[in-house]
Amino acid sequence: MSQSWFASSVVPFRLVFLMWAAFYVEYMYGWPLSLFGIVPWTPMGLIGIFTGPMLHGSLDHLISNTVPLLFLGTVLFFFYEKIGGIVFFRSYFWTNVMVWLFGRHDSNHIGASGVVYGLAFFLIFFGIFRRDFTSMLISIVVIMLYGGVIYGVLPTDPRVSWESHFAGALVGIYTAIGLSSKKNVG
Repeated sequence: MSQSWFASSVVPFRLVFLMWAAFYVEYMYGWPLSLFGIVPWTPMGLIGIFTGPMLHGSLDHLISNTVPLLFLGTVLFFFYEKIGGIVFFRSYFWTNVMVWLFGRHDSNHIGASGVVYGLAFFLIFFGIFRRDFTSMLISIVVIMLYGGVIYGVLPTDPRVSWESHFAGALVGIYTAIGLSSKKNVG
């Protein structure tokens, strides 16, 4: 924990800035940027692997991803500075690849909730697998604040990309397992 909370928020803040900028451009200029979401098994949908998390369907959707992304991302980089970049990259990239491969073919997946789920599940399960006091405390805090994410991996609303949630959860758990034995993470 050699860096400050502010320095730890830089990476998540950059993504949030891009999310808000994309929403502003789409709203103010009427450009249909949401067309660049993840559309599974289509060549155009491949672009969505990179752009999908930056696009949101409404202001509520944007805000509901902004707050947890800033909080979870900052916690990640503050406590796990040495592995934070790996976790963030995997939560972003591999989650979206999985959505492109396994998502509903007739849908366009937008929003950063897959990234949020990847970060949340990593922080929860890293403490469980690592079993040190700080990591377990972080797990407990994340469960208390975001324990409802567990229900988000179930297909309850056809307008919500449960596939992104499920993929993010799998990536987060897999990453937690893989990195839990690493000696120096902070």
